Amino acid sequence: MTPAFGDKIIPPSNLFRDPQFVRDFVGSYGFHSEVEPKVSPEESRILVKLRELFEKGRFSEAESELVRFIKETEAPSDPEKQPREISPAMVFVLGNLYFSADRTEEARRAFLEAIRRFPKFRRAHVNLGYLYVSKEDFDKAMRHFQEAVSLGEGNPRVFGLLGYCYLLKQQPLAAENAYRQAYLLDPGSKDWKLGLAQTLLQQEKLEEATALLGTLIESYPEDQQLWLQQTQALLGQERKMEAAVNLEILRMKGLAGESELNLLGNLYMDQGEPQLALFAYLAAIEKGKELDIEQALKSAKILNDYGYPEKADQFVRRVRALGGDQLSEEDEVAIRLVEVGIARSAEDLDRVGVLLEDLLARDPANAEVVLELGKHYDTLAKLEEDDEQRREFLAEAKTRLQIASGMDEVAYGANLALGQLHVREKQYVDALPKLERALELKESDTLKSYVAKVRRAADRQQQREEREAAEREAKEAEEKAEKEANQ
Repeated sequence: MTPAFGDKIIPPSNLFRDPQFVRDFVGSYGFHSEVEPKVSPEESRILVKLRELFEKGRFSEAESELVRFIKETEAPSDPEKQPREISPAMVFVLGNLYFSADRTEEARRAFLEAIRRFPKFRRAHVNLGYLYVSKEDFDKAMRHFQEAVSLGEGNPRVFGLLGYCYLLKQQPLAAENAYRQAYLLDPGSKDWKLGLAQTLLQQEKLEEATALLGTLIESYPEDQQLWLQQTQALLGQERKMEAAVNLEILRMKGLAGESELNLLGNLYMDQGEPQLALFAYLAAIEKGKELDIEQALKSAKILNDYGYPEKADQFVRRVRALGGDQLSEEDEVAIRLVEVGIARSAEDLDRVGVLLEDLLARDPANAEVVLELGKHYDTLAKLEEDDEQRREFLAEAKTRLQIASGMDEVAYGANLALGQLHVREKQYVDALPKLERALELKESDTLKSYVAKVRRAADRQQQREEREAAEREAKEAEEKAEKEANQ
């Protein structure tokens, strides 16, 4: 079974709310001759002043100071001074300040302008990538991170976010390589380990993913998503009881939600533990903010289908109690249909009959009701010893199943049931088209083999009937000729 959380990609922590990241970000300017534009001595002095303001967190003052400097440089108030073009580095720093103030559109324009003036401006590509990640424009972010890496960028955060972009683009091998580089440079980061684990899951390297998630769980035992990701990996390896242990731990910690508890119940049913499954299913419906009738009835059907009608009945009674007066007429019909299946499994045919009579009165056109009525009369016919009563039950069963076979919602089940009824009555020719229709609706090797056997029996029956018809015609012709000869 694959849990609903299986394909969820967990994003890295919100780096843009990390004070240290913000401080590093707005002050990110250095001198790298190949990948950073040069600055004038005057610009160097203003950068030193700005850095002092950055370190004190006085970003608005830094912005005012930088804007004043840019204006004075490009359009000096002193007529004796000549206008000069500002370095792309100063445009870049201004973009950082805009971004730190959540003025992302102004920041984007500033970064792009810095890159236009100096295309190999590595740090401008990096920060523009950060900006696009914050806007969830991952395609553009990826392009700028790739360019930064090609220019020699070695920041683990860049590799980690590049890995995340690749992960979202369903490129797990590239994501794995990026995350491994981030992990190598920053082995203490939870985000890069988790990202690496997710790339391993996407590539079905399940044993490695399980081990890596295990180390993360040791460090962060209260992180629900880590347990769930490892549960997914365990299920992919068919290590179902270990997956169940994970979910039980989450339940004990109070971290298991409704879907996780339903999955736990399913796992227990797979292991033949109906009582434990019942406890998990009951915990699931108690956990939900509101009663999910459809999911609850699926759990009841699982209990019943596995051969535990008494557990299923106990569960349905709890569903009814939780639903109370809030149950709609549609909910009531759905619950009673499940109760029909439970009563049939318990061989309580009287209760099946009572429930179906009620359902027929409530919703006579309901396809499932019509199908269940057909099955019920078929069961009664099998058990009936009186020939006349048996024929009546059979006629009723055939009528209901024939009607149901034309209803899309239950066409497969109805055609299969009607075909099997005809086979039991040795009416192979009548059975064949119904079974072929069922096979057409839902193909399976078992049904295909069954249909092949019925087809052979139908051919033999048809040949026999044709032979018998021919013999009758010949006999009638002979008797007629003899009669005419004697006249």
